[in-house]
Amino acid sequence: MPSQTPHRRSRARFEEENKEQSSESDTPKRQRLNTNGALSDEDEDYQIKASPSRATYGVSVGEFQTGAIVRVLVENFVTYEHAEFNPGPNLNMVIGPNGTGKSSLVCAICLGLGFHPKHLGRASNVGEFVKHGKETAIVEIELQSEPNERHNHVIRMQIRKEDNKTKWWINTKESTHTAVKTLVNNLRIQIDNLCQFLPQDRVAEFAGLTPIQLLHETLRAAAPEKMTTWHDELKELHRKHKELKAKLDGLTETLRGHESRQQGSQADVDRLREREAIQTKIEDLRHARSIARYNTLRRQVSAAKEKKVQAGKRLRELEKACGPAFEAVNKKQQYQQKVELVVGERKNALRNAEAACDRFLQAIETLEEQIKDLQNKKDAENTSYTSRRSTLAKIRRTITELEAKLQNKPPEFAAAEWNQKIRQQEHILRENQVEKRTAGDQVDELLKSGNGKKAEKKQLEKDLEALDSKEGQKLSFLKRIGPDVAKGWEWLQEHHAEFEKEVFGPPMLSCSLKDQRYSDQVQSLLGDGDFLCFTCQTRNDHRKLSDRFYKQMGLSVTIRTCGNDFASFQPVVPREVVREMGFDGYAIEYLEGPDPVLAMLCSEKRLHASAVALRDISNQQYERLIESEKIASWASGATFYRIARRREYGSHATSTTSRRIQRGKFWTDQPVDQSERAAIQRQIDELGEEMQEIRKQWEEARARANELEAAYEPMRQKIDDMKREKNELQKAATMYATLGDKIAAEKLAMETTQKELVECRNRMLEYSMRGDQLTIEKAKSVLKHQAQLFRIRDAHQVLLDAQIRLIEAKSDVKGLEAQNANIKAQLDEKKKEIAETVRQWEELKVQAKNAQRQIVEVAGLDEEGGNERLKHLSALAEDKTAEDIDDEIGAESTKLELIHGVDPAILRQYEKRAQDIQELTHRREEMNAKLESYLGKIEQLMQRWEPGVDDVISKINDAFGHNFEQINCAGEVGIHKDEDFEQWAIEIKVKFRENEDLQQLNQHRQSGGERAVSTIFYLMALQSMAQAPFRVVDEINQGMDPRNERMVHERMVEIACREHTSQYFLITPKLLTGLRYDERMRVLCIASGEHMPPAEDAKNLDFGNLVKIQRGIVASAA
Repeated sequence: MPSQTPHRRSRARFEEENKEQSSESDTPKRQRLNTNGALSDEDEDYQIKASPSRATYGVSVGEFQTGAIVRVLVENFVTYEHAEFNPGPNLNMVIGPNGTGKSSLVCAICLGLGFHPKHLGRASNVGEFVKHGKETAIVEIELQSEPNERHNHVIRMQIRKEDNKTKWWINTKESTHTAVKTLVNNLRIQIDNLCQFLPQDRVAEFAGLTPIQLLHETLRAAAPEKMTTWHDELKELHRKHKELKAKLDGLTETLRGHESRQQGSQADVDRLREREAIQTKIEDLRHARSIARYNTLRRQVSAAKEKKVQAGKRLRELEKACGPAFEAVNKKQQYQQKVELVVGERKNALRNAEAACDRFLQAIETLEEQIKDLQNKKDAENTSYTSRRSTLAKIRRTITELEAKLQNKPPEFAAAEWNQKIRQQEHILRENQVEKRTAGDQVDELLKSGNGKKAEKKQLEKDLEALDSKEGQKLSFLKRIGPDVAKGWEWLQEHHAEFEKEVFGPPMLSCSLKDQRYSDQVQSLLGDGDFLCFTCQTRNDHRKLSDRFYKQMGLSVTIRTCGNDFASFQPVVPREVVREMGFDGYAIEYLEGPDPVLAMLCSEKRLHASAVALRDISNQQYERLIESEKIASWASGATFYRIARRREYGSHATSTTSRRIQRGKFWTDQPVDQSERAAIQRQIDELGEEMQEIRKQWEEARARANELEAAYEPMRQKIDDMKREKNELQKAATMYATLGDKIAAEKLAMETTQKELVECRNRMLEYSMRGDQLTIEKAKSVLKHQAQLFRIRDAHQVLLDAQIRLIEAKSDVKGLEAQNANIKAQLDEKKKEIAETVRQWEELKVQAKNAQRQIVEVAGLDEEGGNERLKHLSALAEDKTAEDIDDEIGAESTKLELIHGVDPAILRQYEKRAQDIQELTHRREEMNAKLESYLGKIEQLMQRWEPGVDDVISKINDAFGHNFEQINCAGEVGIHKDEDFEQWAIEIKVKFRENEDLQQLNQHRQSGGERAVSTIFYLMALQSMAQAPFRVVDEINQGMDPRNERMVHERMVEIACREHTSQYFLITPKLLTGLRYDERMRVLCIASGEHMPPAEDAKNLDFGNLVKIQRGIVASAA
């Protein structure tokens, strides 16, 4: 059994061992905590009930403060199957060995009150707190109610492991997580505050709190809730004030820059505005030019209209004077028009006659096509008729032949008899095949067995021969203790060239001891796997060898990779110092072998840092080893030692494990066991006899197989002949049986063909009759076409007469017109004059309308203010022509050229900047008002908050300093004040030695034990002012020396057991003897293990009676 050095425990290591032991005993037993704190075991068939637990409804609980924990019940939770805790109203000390479930109580309090597992520093999912092998867990917590309430608050939680969900009840009624959180907050329970709830895994986190965080947590724990609220409001107000001040500074700077740029742009803006005024006047003059032009055009239109009226009047007078001379011409023209109408009518009649003639001709062509199609059909039917007559003759010959065959009946065919004969022969053939296959398999099996025996015999002979060498003896030993390793080594020897670098076999083969005296000590530092592993030098070789051994060969071996040089593993302590400590040297110095293998052993087992000695070391040398912290394991004399350290609990938190060194079984010089040699020889002889017997059986089986092979072919040929004869008889019988059906089918085909011949003759007669009808219709159409040709000729003659009369009428009109040409010329001249006048008048009207539309556009009459602009433009154009306005535009343009151009964007920027300046000024005034408001609110809050903070810190400082005075040390708690309320912080200063000043408490200046003492004293200083109903501290005494631990415990009992203080839970795995006890404190002892009494006895277990018995035994012994 490993042994532990007193006062040098490593809590982590022993917790690990206890967990392993408890996991092995989980199946037959489980823990149960009764009402007085004792653990017992119950049977497996215990079932969790959903009914309400034994809450103290309507019962006065005495001195419990509101929100204090009256009872905790857990089922299937972490290490417990069922347990119930009944703490006291003041100090509760929960003690018990590691692994028994002390911290599980802390977890139950945290989760059962609705807080997240993150506050525990352990598992992140609530489902991980369900006991292994169970589906659900129950946590029930009873909290003290207000004095005016009849019942205590009972919160019940069920955890489902499968979906990581929780279910809640409050006072037996199903509820929600939100309702539970509301109830807990109303009771001022702050599990998320490290000053109230300090679990084991967050002790280091509390020590690492910054002063700022510590102030926040302290106010939450020791000050009224409004103090924390005021602090948060002050921080928020200062943050807003700071942000607004920064914005105001930026805005003021922006405003100053805008005003400076505005002054610099004033001259350019004035010049630009003068230039824009001239440009505006030029634009107005251009628009006024349109009005002047419209006025001119309007006057011209009036004059043109008057001219047109006078010209029309003169034309009418001239036409009246020349009227009789034009009357004869008009009559001739009317006659000409009538003749033209007749010519047109006769042309139409000729066209109609020609169209009718074309239709008759088209009808003749259509009939000719139809006659041609009928003739083609008639020819096709004639060809089909001839073909069917030939088919009918062929059918008649076929019927005659089939009727002749029907007279010759073939022999009878019995299919069942033939099938029976063939099956009999095939059965005989299959039996021959089965027997032949069996004989062949027997031959192959005997051959395979013989070869296997031969190879086995050969291997045994090699093994027998190998026993004569040291390597052979090692390999033989390897095959006995690790068959898979031996197989892998044999394969590696044959395929060593396939790897990038050399791969080494097990160290038991490749390494050896330089001095056999140190064999047991060196081997005690290694495990069996270290002797039997393979060593690769590259990752690719490791991957390739793993694929071969694991996936392809299925071997269970260990493969390691070491890429470091052997020379890189240097001694951690010089050899001279090691010898002074009582050692002969390091383990690696007594081994020889390949450098990569030795480097692997150093990397995996630290043989370069593990010392060995033939004699055991002294106590002084042991103490020196503990202090050096360099050598963690060694083998001296007949004992192996290993030191484990927990640095988070201080430099003295160590534990030493030791065991007796066993006799080494790998690197030894023991002689070969002769019984092994005799056993191998005996196996070789037995294999020789077995091989002779196999040879005899093989020859007999092979002779039988040859005999069966010779009989196979004649039997197969006979079956083929029988099948051929059967098929011929069956075919003849089948053909005879179908003759009647074939004759009937042929006769039916003959009848069908005869009917088709009749139908074909009828269609031919029908086509002939239809052809005669079409020929008659064609003749009629030809006669109609001839008659229409005569009508066309008559129409031509009538049209010709009318055309001659039209020529005569036109000649007469020309003669009369020649006689009146002079008069007509005068009239035409007048008409042209009137037309020209009208054209000019129309053009002027169009120009005037365009000018009017242009005026509407430039004046914007469709928009608001258009009439005013029209008046302004009309005033500019009054009594002026377009040329006058053009002169004015030229003059203004000359002025514009004398003023230098400025970028128009300057004016836009100037105007935009003016708007920005106005807006920024308004915003600056608003911000200043808001800043004044923030400052006023901060001042009001400060007058209420700061005195309260000073009072709380003053009380904490008095209590903290008093606690340190009791251990002859000094401590001080102050507050750092800053303009930024986010930076207000608590400053803790401590002094543990007389010759030093007070120093800031942090993780670097004080040791782990000093920080632990400071932490517990600070927490105790909060006790009298605690706002929370209870506080939990888990294993805070880890790392303290006995003196400090005793004094801290006494102060804790003194403070926590005063009247009207809040409830306190102190969890610890160990206690010193002779500690102070107070009647107000309650000790909850947790015990578990195989030797706990059964459940039925545990209920009657009386710890007080056990103490009396123990005292009696001690007294009698004295």
